[in-house]
Amino acid sequence: MNQEWWLEGDLFEGCNCSLLCPCHVSFRQRSENPWCDNIWALSVERGQMGNVDLTGLGVAVFVHCPGPTMADGDWTAVLYIDERATDEQFAALWGVFTGESGGPWATIAQFFKDGEYAVVRKMPLEITIDAKSRSVKASDRLFLEVEAIRGADREGVATITNLRNVIHGPEHVMAHSNHKVDGEGLGWEIEGKHGLYSRFRWTG
Repeated sequence: MNQEWWLEGDLFEGCNCSLLCPCHVSFRQRSENPWCDNIWALSVERGQMGNVDLTGLGVAVFVHCPGPTMADGDWTAVLYIDERATDEQFAALWGVFTGESGGPWATIAQFFKDGEYAVVRKMPLEITIDAKSRSVKASDRLFLEVEAIRGADREGVATITNLRNVIHGPEHVMAHSNHKVDGEGLGWEIEGKHGLYSRFRWTG
């Protein structure tokens, strides 16, 4: 689908690093571990590609990066698209998240093994967006929850601003994450590690 498009909503992530994940600052920084296991999930608050409305849909991407840095590529990547998506909506979101329709994921996809996802499929995605937490569940194959870290004022959340990042919005809320993957040939279970979330807006 080579049409103009835009998406906005909530994006959240968790990985196997402690806070703050070096890769979040730059893919050329070495991970805390010899490899990186990471999940990104998002809820589309509003969005459209051509005449296709994408409002209310969810997406999850999880990757295993063999290291030593994410910039070295060869990621095994899996894309789950909300099972509620129609064929037209699925095609539109596939275009966004493969980078075929331009936008930020065209940059991310170049690091995938052979430049493509190992698996792309529709999945039931249960996404919850609360004031200071986010979560996603995809059947028994994927789970991610992030909870914001309290800021110095003891009331608000701890944030990062003015950090260059391809997919996140301008203000990143720091969080702890718990996540689990058991599917598509990948598997891990991680507690109390790097997490964060932001408001994003992408165009292509």
